[in-house]
Order: sequence, then C-alpha cells, then structure tokens
Amino acid sequence: MIERLEKYDEWARACMHVRCGLCRENCPAYSQLRLDSYSAKGKMTMLFYWLKGRLEPDAVLAERVFACTSCGLCDVACGYEQSAAIQEMKGVLFDSAISLPEGYKQISDRTRESGNPYAEDREKARTFLESIPERNAETADYTLFLGCTELYREQEQVTDVLRILRDADVSFSVISENICCGSPAYRVGDQKQAQEQALSVAKMLKEKEQKVLASCAGCYRMFSHYYPLLLEEENPFPVIHSVQLIDQLISDGSLDLQPLDAKVTYHDPCHLGRHAGVYDEPRRVLSAIPGVELVEMEWNRKFSKCCGAGGGFRSGRPDDAIAVAAHRVKEAESTGASILVTACPFCLRNLSDGAKSIGSDIEVRTIESLIADQL
Repeated sequence: MIERLEKYDEWARACMHVRCGLCRENCPAYSQLRLDSYSAKGKMTMLFYWLKGRLEPDAVLAERVFACTSCGLCDVACGYEQSAAIQEMKGVLFDSAISLPEGYKQISDRTRESGNPYAEDREKARTFLESIPERNAETADYTLFLGCTELYREQEQVTDVLRILRDADVSFSVISENICCGSPAYRVGDQKQAQEQALSVAKMLKEKEQKVLASCAGCYRMFSHYYPLLLEEENPFPVIHSVQLIDQLISDGSLDLQPLDAKVTYHDPCHLGRHAGVYDEPRRVLSAIPGVELVEMEWNRKFSKCCGAGGGFRSGRPDDAIAVAAHRVKEAESTGASILVTACPFCLRNLSDGAKSIGSDIEVRTIESLIADQL
C-alpha cells in the first residue's frame, strides 16, 4: 500500500530539505498541541522517512497523522498540496493493520453500521424529512440535500433554509431518506466506505434529475470535488450551495430583507472557502442586509483560520478542537463584532462551543439563520 504514497516523494523530500516550517504556525493541530510532529511539516518529514524505509508506521505515527483538521491552510503557506499527501497517509494507515485512534475510527464504524457518523437512528431523520411537504413535489428546480449534522444536531438550520426557500418561492423537493454523503468517513481515511456512501447518494440524486442544493459546506465540497473522483465521473450532477442561491435570490429581488443594526464578522468554512473558492457570495449576502456593518478578521478568505472541527479532529480530540475554536472566537471578538457568522453547520457547533468555553458574549450564527430572521 505504500505505493500510493510514492507520488508524494518529491514533496516530502522538498519539505525535508528546505525545512522552512512556514506551515507550522498556521496549523490548528500544531497551534494547540505544540509538537512539530503534529504540523504538516512534521507529517511530511515522517512521510519522507516512511518512504525511505527508515520509519515503520505504528500507532504513534497514526496518532500524529490523524491529528489533522484537513483545513488545507498548510497548502497556502507552502505551495505544495501537503493536505492531499496527509489525506493519502490517513487512507494508507486506515487500510493497514495499524491501530488507529479510537475517536477517528468510530466515525467510520458508525457510518458503516448506522449510515451516519453520529450513530443516530435513521428513522428519526426519515420522520423529520417526511414532515416536509415539498418532499412530494413531482417537478422542482432543486433537490435539497440535508447533511447529517443538520438533521441530527442542528435542525434549526434546516428550518431556516426551508423558510428562505419558501419565502422566495423556490421550487424544490426533498429526499425522504438520509444517507450520509460520505465526507466524514473520507476524512478519516475510509475511502471504501466513502465510495459506498457516494454511490448510494448519487443514485438517489440522479433519479431526481434536478440541480442539487446543499446547505452543508462538507456535503457541497464532497459533491463538487470528491464525487467525480469516487464515482470516476466528471460531473455526476450539478450542485449549488445554499449561500450561493441566497446571493442569487437577493440579486434578482426575490428576497426582501429587514434592517439589522449590527457589526458582524464572517468565518470562512474550510470546505466552502479554501477548498471550494466560495468567498464573495457570503460577503455579498451579509452586506445586502440593511444596517449591517461587515468587518473582517485578520485571517480571512483563503487565509482563514480553521474552526478546529474538521478531519475527524473534533471526534478524535474534542477538547483540543474546542480550544482551537476558542482562539478563532477571540479573533472575531477583536474586530468589535457582536455576531460571528459562518456557512457550515459543523463550524456553527464548534465555534458555539468555543465561545461558551471562554464565556464569550459573541453570538454565533449561520448566514441562513441571519437571513431567515430578517425576512
């Protein structure tokens, strides 16, 4: 299986010999754990010696490699796609007989056993989905795909999205069955299970023959960037994120927004921003609310700091993930904003917990929540 890593030999060699370490201070794992082996540079150094046969993979190496949020900020600092190499390292370790960190492994186990990373009863999601009247729409412009975090942890997010779509008279349908898109399993190296999830989800979405509307940043990235790889199909189906649609609806006058006298700052989710290039739409949406003053954090757009929740990090190291989020909340507070806005239900959860952990008064919201309240 090590053959899968040989394509990164040049990158590992460059990192090993240049030793610049520019990726370290940007790395959420390193910033929290303060050991070089947790940084992208440290992981690439381990990869170098692994490829040379001078380092045998074991549980300690796996613990270091899996301590990665998959944020990709190391790629911005370096120029090499270090995050891709680290993701492949996760995959090789997952497929080997190496003992993996339990918190990460349970994401894969739960997805395989229950169909979602939270090990929740799928009937609970089915009951909720079947309560949405639009699920019976025979013809529609969009199929709304709701992610696991929205359905099992942040159902208010779903309510906000539905309210916006209905207010703007958007024609949409909903699939009655919840099947995880596969992103959580993929992020912890279980590419086989992620592919199984992708095959099942793609079959359902293709049958609808409609553009897919995703209100979860992780699902959006999975559909637009990883389904073509997992399904070996260039464009399985067209997909748009809910924030992109809201931007269009505001532009064409389909949404009439009430004023809001508030200073807000925006946190770019790694999935939606750095990995998918969606930067302008959320900022246009926030700026379109009368009375809102949008202020930027120092680390924004492609340089945005990670909230600490991705890549299985929250499941594997929950206390560290919340501590990383708390640092991001402090950066938001330094702007003078009273509201910290994001466009990802997972960022919403972690940033909220980070704010709570330090007793912050800043309000953490999603764009959909903010817009729904201003209709």
